[in-house]
Amino acid sequence: MVDFLHFVNSSAVRSYLRGICYRPTALEAAWLAYQCETASLEEKCAAWREIIDTIPDCPTGSITRGIKPEHRDSMHTFLQAYIAQQEKLAAAFMQTDEPAIYDVQYHLLPKGERFWRQWRKIDEDFPTLEACMQAVPRNEGEIKQLTVSKYNSEGDFLMAAKFLPDYRLASAEPRPGSLYAMNMEKSEWAVYTGVLYPVGTSQRMLNFPLPFRPGDLLYNPNSPEETFCGGVFVAAQTDSYPRRSGFFQWEDQPDKIVPLVPQIMDCEYYPGEALTERHRLISLLSKFLKGKRSPWDFAGFLIDYHDLLLSPPAASEKERGNDSENKICLSVEIAKVPEGAEEDDFLDWVEEMEEREQEWSDEEAEADQEEKT
Repeated sequence: MVDFLHFVNSSAVRSYLRGICYRPTALEAAWLAYQCETASLEEKCAAWREIIDTIPDCPTGSITRGIKPEHRDSMHTFLQAYIAQQEKLAAAFMQTDEPAIYDVQYHLLPKGERFWRQWRKIDEDFPTLEACMQAVPRNEGEIKQLTVSKYNSEGDFLMAAKFLPDYRLASAEPRPGSLYAMNMEKSEWAVYTGVLYPVGTSQRMLNFPLPFRPGDLLYNPNSPEETFCGGVFVAAQTDSYPRRSGFFQWEDQPDKIVPLVPQIMDCEYYPGEALTERHRLISLLSKFLKGKRSPWDFAGFLIDYHDLLLSPPAASEKERGNDSENKICLSVEIAKVPEGAEEDDFLDWVEEMEEREQEWSDEEAEADQEEKT
């Protein structure tokens, strides 16, 4: 019997799901096998066939144009079509009846690197698939995956395929723009892209519970800094797959934060001791989100952020005095709002208080003026 949680890429997520004895739906189990970084195509097809035999059917939820009703309404029926398609595409990629050209990119964890993987490319064409894969150096670090592109003798892109480090085929990929993709019928293309594809519409039906909590420091090994959703980030809302978001630093502005949706099922915990000076805002935000987040916590966060942005204070009292007029100042005002108060009522109250404060200020000014006269 297949352990479908074995296909989870993240050790943190895998351990958590096993700990709660999570039982994925047919769609979730199929997706886990599809996206697994260490499973061969043969292992994936075996898992998909076991899903058909052992896990109750469910809709795919796909709304992709051109998908057949039976593939939309039944995960089992869809998987039968998808297995047949992958086996057909794999056979086409592996056939050597006609001359072809190959090139390769490889994904690795470089020697000495603890967290981040890199993609590297060999700038050379090869006449055979075997020569292409054997050209990948094995002394640069731990190889995770190979992506081989195949071209015909005229240089037209035919198809790509992913291979494991031991050269086993992991998937056949008729990518957009390839000759195989352009020659596929609309219904065939819908099978390829409509459910398990990385941007397939069925991903909205995935509902994996997650171990991560607001404030956790996380990272995706496949997304280093200077890539989209890359680098260390702070978990914002990550209790389940549909509710996943994180706070990332802008690439060229480390003191600016942007909320993004990470590939959460690939993420691991990032150790706080590994943070650098560049991550000072990330560390501050993590500490705040892990707190009780009372109004005073928020005020403390703003004050700490204010201090973080300012340059160190002047060396002497005289310098501080001379510089005080030019310094940036931050004031924090906290208002206690009754539970259940409407936003419009609160804004009206704020406006009324501002008007009263202005009246009081005007009255005090008039009183001061009368005393002087």
